[in-house]
Amino acid sequence: MIKKFNLKLKHDYIYLKSNTNIVIAFLLLSGSVFFMFMYVYLLLYKKIYFIEYEVLFMNSSCIIMSVMLDWMSTSFMSFVMLISFVIVLYSISYMSGDQNSSLFILLIFFFVMSMILLIISPNLISILLGWDGLGLISYCLVIYYQNIKSYNAGMVTAMTNRIGDVLILVSIAWMMNYGSWNYMIYYSYEKGCYNLIMWLIVLAAMTKSAQIPFSSWLPAAMAAPTPVSAL
Repeated sequence: MIKKFNLKLKHDYIYLKSNTNIVIAFLLLSGSVFFMFMYVYLLLYKKIYFIEYEVLFMNSSCIIMSVMLDWMSTSFMSFVMLISFVIVLYSISYMSGDQNSSLFILLIFFFVMSMILLIISPNLISILLGWDGLGLISYCLVIYYQNIKSYNAGMVTAMTNRIGDVLILVSIAWMMNYGSWNYMIYYSYEKGCYNLIMWLIVLAAMTKSAQIPFSSWLPAAMAAPTPVSAL
């Protein structure tokens, strides 16, 4: 009887795991199609949707989160979700023999959501959230196999990403002088100031995209499962 109960639990777990993977793949494909239609609509009617909401207010300081949807951001989101859908489909087959394959698919999904937040954010605070989300999940994916090689590779990846974090934080601190973290008012700054912020963000982007001299983490990140390389 106990053996039969264990077999039933195992069957239910496999069923739930496969359903989770299919749901995530469906969400990514649906999101890609939705944002493709939205891209066409925004491009044809020349519209931009800007959403801003207050997250935290304390004394004279407030943290405002912003989301901007225009034809460029929606086209990027559609493209990212389409590629991620193909990666998830491949991963379901590639990781089928792995006991924690659902965890791997979930990590990919959260990686994509962090990337989406990075794409639609016109505010350095929300950009930092997406940025750190990418860094944290990248680390989890690199150390997925949990051996010495993957731990060392994960440390290289994490430390390189921290350089980008510092540069973004310096940009945020510098923009506090102007009362807003929204880069839509970027060109209203003095030329020397916005040049400094621009170079800080460009250098931060170089760490994330593995440009020289910040490229050492990319070969190390190949310690992650194969589908991660496509991301």
